[in-house]
Amino acid sequence: MLVKWTLVAFGVAAIGLFVLSKVLAFMNPPRPQCPRPRLLVRVERALRWTVIVPFALAVVLLILALAGSP
Repeated sequence: MLVKWTLVAFGVAAIGLFVLSKVLAFMNPPRPQCPRPRLLVRVERALRWTVIVPFALAVVLLILALAGSP
């Protein structure tokens, strides 16, 4: 039960961060000479740690579980 709610929490956080990054990117279009806004960089970094890292960990655990079963 705890695993289910953890996955739900990560899913909700990932969707929220994805939407927030798209809104920030739309409101701050890229300019040729200016760096990207700090908030957008932070949100994309948080999105990376909320989605990509748990996904990679889940894939590794799945591979280990399948390799260990007969």
